[in-house]
Amino acid sequence: MNPSVFQHKKVLVTGHTGFKGAWLSLWLEMLGARLAGLALAPRTENDVFVLSGIGRRMQDHRGDIRDLDTVLQVFDAEQPEIVFHLAAQALVLDGYHDPAGTFATNTQGTAHILEAIRQTPSVQAAVLVTTDKCYENKEWVYGYRETDPMGGHDPYSASKGQPNW
Repeated sequence: MNPSVFQHKKVLVTGHTGFKGAWLSLWLEMLGARLAGLALAPRTENDVFVLSGIGRRMQDHRGDIRDLDTVLQVFDAEQPEIVFHLAAQALVLDGYHDPAGTFATNTQGTAHILEAIRQTPSVQAAVLVTTDKCYENKEWVYGYRETDPMGGHDPYSASKGQPNW
């Protein structure tokens, strides 16, 4: 891929306050993207998002992807050309404590992002990021592949990939 593809492009990153979203935002900034993000507040003052100061160099929208109106408002305001969707309830233990919230964020929230993409003509490309936890845990020593069986037994894993029933 040619890294200049991001130069001067309007890129929206959901989950930009999280670990991977903050690092992705920093990388996209280095490649010359015009950045916007939609996420909840960072969890701590020691998060990459806070320590890097990336939030001061991008359009930083705070909101919950479970709220379709919020998602649509951000897409309408930003008119992104490229979308990276990383926003999720991403912790296995939190999934046990709040399974309904985990499913709502990871399934309905993603549906809201897809709906916003569908309604936003400026979007030319989208990348939806998930986790290896969406695959059936076989305790293999190698990384999971897209052809491996889907499914998880805990709320987080199940919310990230449809099991083979």
